[in-house]
Amino acid sequence: MEYEWKPDEQGLQQILQLLKESQSPDTTTQRAVQQKLEQLNQYPDFNNYLIFVLTKLKSEDEPTRSLSGLILKNNVKAYFHNFPNGVTDFIKSECLNNIGDSSPLIRATVGILITTIASKGELQNWPELLPKLCSLLDSEDYNTCEGAFGALQKICEDSAEILDSDVLDQPLNIMIPKFLQFFKHSSPKIRISHQWCSSSFFTLSKTWCISSVLC
Repeated sequence: MEYEWKPDEQGLQQILQLLKESQSPDTTTQRAVQQKLEQLNQYPDFNNYLIFVLTKLKSEDEPTRSLSGLILKNNVKAYFHNFPNGVTDFIKSECLNNIGDSSPLIRATVGILITTIASKGELQNWPELLPKLCSLLDSEDYNTCEGAFGALQKICEDSAEILDSDVLDQPLNIMIPKFLQFFKHSSPKIRISHQWCSSSFFTLSKTWCISSVLC
């Protein structure tokens, strides 16, 4: 059953206010906001609010949405294994559903969040992640393709060794041929992402045979 969650409007507005105050140049205000954010970490659904602001509140300014995602990234680093299953599932689902946001800043933030979750040992516990990102590379929407490639690039850089092992059933056998399809893509940014993703493995792997792709 899909996890369903909706924010309390008053709570949402309070968190938005904190996010805006945290961008204040005043150090006293920043310290006060940081204390409040730490207190909010006691509430399990606080992270639901953060992902909601990042992915759902498209009427909000991009710096506020991105900041919400970066705070969530820090929470993932510090507390991820204490997240309730429903919260974890909601965050993962929202990330994959919004990897193609129209804003480059938000796409990058979502990609960083995906990578941070993956680095917490979640590649094994998120089996749909790599197949989903690879399938999104075929999207006709440029933002979706670029966002998926950005996330894959970060995963390849941070998790190359586990991707080149038997832990995940050798995903390179699917990923590298997929990347090679973008060797001559019309977008320079996607071509660069392709090169980064591929080079992460060509310099590491001693067992993967390039001829299996080129022949």
